[in-house]
Amino acid sequence: MRFNLFHVFQSSSRDGHSSTAAKGLTGEGYEGHYFWDAEAFMLPAMVTLAPELARGMLTYRHRTLERARHHARELNHARGALYAWRTISGDECSAYFPSGSAQYHINAAVAWAIRQYVDVSGDLGFLRDHGAEILFETARIWLDIGHFNARRNGAFCIHGVTGPDEYTALVDNNHYTNRMAQRHLRDAAQVAHWLAEYDPRFFAELSHRIDLESFEVMQWLRAADAMYLPEDAELGIFPQDDTFLDKPRMPTRAHGDAKRPLLLELHPLSIYRHQVCKQADTLLSLMLAGDGVSREAKRRNFDYYEGVTVHDSTLSASTFSVIAAEVGETDKAWRYFQETLRVDLDDLHGNAAHGVHMAAMAGSWLALCWGYGGVRINHGQLSLAPRLPDAWHGYRFGLQWRGSHLRVEVSQTGVHYSLTRGDEVSFHHEGELLQLRKGESLSLPHRFAEARQPLRAVIFDLDGVIADTAVVHRAAWEKLAQEIDAPFDEVLAERMKGVDRRGSLEILLERAPRAYSEAEKDELGERKNRYYREQIGSFGPENLLPGARHAVEATRNAGLRVALASASRNAPLLLERLGIADLFDYIVDASTIERSKPDPEIFLAAAAGLGVAPAACLGVEDAAAGIASIRAAGMVAVGVGQREALGEADVVLPGLTAFRIVEFVEDKNRATAERAEASHINT
Repeated sequence: MRFNLFHVFQSSSRDGHSSTAAKGLTGEGYEGHYFWDAEAFMLPAMVTLAPELARGMLTYRHRTLERARHHARELNHARGALYAWRTISGDECSAYFPSGSAQYHINAAVAWAIRQYVDVSGDLGFLRDHGAEILFETARIWLDIGHFNARRNGAFCIHGVTGPDEYTALVDNNHYTNRMAQRHLRDAAQVAHWLAEYDPRFFAELSHRIDLESFEVMQWLRAADAMYLPEDAELGIFPQDDTFLDKPRMPTRAHGDAKRPLLLELHPLSIYRHQVCKQADTLLSLMLAGDGVSREAKRRNFDYYEGVTVHDSTLSASTFSVIAAEVGETDKAWRYFQETLRVDLDDLHGNAAHGVHMAAMAGSWLALCWGYGGVRINHGQLSLAPRLPDAWHGYRFGLQWRGSHLRVEVSQTGVHYSLTRGDEVSFHHEGELLQLRKGESLSLPHRFAEARQPLRAVIFDLDGVIADTAVVHRAAWEKLAQEIDAPFDEVLAERMKGVDRRGSLEILLERAPRAYSEAEKDELGERKNRYYREQIGSFGPENLLPGARHAVEATRNAGLRVALASASRNAPLLLERLGIADLFDYIVDASTIERSKPDPEIFLAAAAGLGVAPAACLGVEDAAAGIASIRAAGMVAVGVGQREALGEADVVLPGLTAFRIVEFVEDKNRATAERAEASHINT
């Protein structure tokens, strides 16, 4: 590992005028060119070890942005920028466009890397001065090569591209490209809104210089929300592209040819006609941008794509190792880890004489930290879920995070965190938010015990999950706010989500023109409740959110118990109006709950009312406070809504129409068996 990191470290640019070549400084392979793997593999390894090197790599991309604009014009794009797939100066050096220039996903890799760097470093100055312009100019290209397809119910489809898998070229709706483009478009829009508030003058100047209009930013969000990411109904996997699953599989090669790439044996057209992957493609998208995908779905994709991937690229093994570790395939995670770790020392691909493989070397660090360490960086949050390979007694690694340094030591008994530099650091361990201050350390046991219990119950929130009463609540609060001359805005409304009536009232009164006595507060609360009840009096089954009844019924049919954990004291009345009261085994009496979400009291009360241990429960929520409440109760947390607002959730679904209880039952029970076995091994 140290050998690998040494090569990546010494080969990375320090001056912002260059990047990290595919062969580093070790050989003439690829003629010193840079590729997309600099941002997808090398930068994420360096960003938590030497963030200044990551900054230099991205500064190089900004310096060559004008060449990327020129390259976009070469490919008939009137606006925007497209980075060259193979380059040094910024100009395209690949002569074979099907597996070169057609790899538009390089734009998404650069955008993804910018977000990684900014989240880790907190360097908002770079985001303003360099990152924003890159994000905006590269995002424009997606609207050029994709469209809202009326034949697919208005889904945004991207055509004529090649994904990371170079054995499948010029396809429509490559899953990796679409998923990464979705992340890119959302981030570009988010940064546009942020920059408009953070530095309005700079944003106005940049928008004028590149002719950026607000409608264009709206289109980015529209395309991201409508992105075509289908799941095959029969196999339960994400098709790599529109036709991949229709092709025959490639016949098995003779064992003696294992080191010889297919491309040296067959014409590219022969390869393109088969269902074969040179390297991880769909799985790579689940590693880089799969935070909203369930563990069970990742397992199905891992199982399928492992069978059609020949790993002719050294980029492949690290991705398979990370995903294998995440889905509990411990033996396979170890095997793939060893491949990416020793690919050059053991010359596993028979071509180390051309130079070492920098992305594979960096990938060995990702396999350790992201795979075994469970490190994830999503929406500005650092998360870890360390596990110990059976072959080791322990391991340790360090992470730089916004000026601080966190040391992580994993042993057979647990995990030890220590802050070795900096004033404080916040991070999530197994979903629990922790904070260390200067000189502090913390030891935690492995959480095997909680995972041994199979899923026995599902606890639903009401507002925004079962029925959309948030609009009614908001209208009632707005009416009350107007009556007492208190300001009411979007920020206030968001803070009230998942909070009980008295807690919401306290939020409203923070900016009220005068103070209120306890008696007056009681009266205001009752007044708001009266307004609310007047509105829900007209509710009926038609007010159920899509998929709500089916989700609850399917949970009961799976033999699980069902509870409701709503902060609303009107929940029983509303369930009666909606016609689903008889589907719940237990409804928490909100009047008995003393502490509002994010305190876990209400979910613990629901588990107690069902007679089920919290570790055997799954909670469903639409608000960040509710997700935090579920996690604090020791339950699996399923968010309904946007990942940006529900960052701590284990899984985020767009709505209950996507809720499949069988996935969670199978996933939790499989995890139970594996972790129980691991616990036995480690004692």
